[in-house]
Amino acid sequence: MEMRIVVPDTTSASVLAEGLTVAFGANRISRWADLPEVGVRCGRHSDRAVLRVLDVVEGWLDQAGAGFADMQLGKRSYRIARFAPVESWQRPSGDPLELAESGQAGARRT
Repeated sequence: MEMRIVVPDTTSASVLAEGLTVAFGANRISRWADLPEVGVRCGRHSDRAVLRVLDVVEGWLDQAGAGFADMQLGKRSYRIARFAPVESWQRPSGDPLELAESGQAGARRT
């Protein structure tokens, strides 16, 4: 199985590739100088490999201060983002849950 991690720029991809090389070995990592992405070839224990890749990418996100990286795994794509405490998350204005809590849900405009 092949995974691709797409990051904001080629410099970031080089730094991430170094971390993934330490975790997996150079023979499993692909890096293209002109593209902001890193390829990882997973072996037989692909579930474990995905978790290891996530650990390395999360560490890179924290170290680089990057907001996110996109991971392509097979035909699916995932966004890996930096941890944000629940307290810092704000509901969008007009959120149905917010309206329900304030008693405005279902109210009609006249």
